[in-house]
Amino acid sequence: MIEIYANSVLIGHVTLAGIDDGMGVGSGSFRPTARYAEVRPQITAAAEARHQNLHGEGVELEARTPAGEVIATGFVQIDDFADVDVDPEASIQSRDRDQFLRISGTGV
Repeated sequence: MIEIYANSVLIGHVTLAGIDDGMGVGSGSFRPTARYAEVRPQITAAAEARHQNLHGEGVELEARTPAGEVIATGFVQIDDFADVDVDPEASIQSRDRDQFLRISGTGV
């Protein structure tokens, strides 16, 4: 399980379903905490902007282990669309493949 933080506040968790080795990206269902509501409007706006290939102001997200180890990432993003009734998904691009595999426990 990986913890997702926004501005040093825990906003949710993701268990990666798998890793695309070529891209170094892992994704899985995002399970928000109660604090997610504080940043959800910015997250949904950023997801909509990405979906439409527009530049949007997002929230700086960080991925950490439950022990507090910061995961070296290229990006952390949450796909949560306000007008779609689907569970949000989080994606994490790793800059350190070995760390990512160790932390996620995911095989390629």
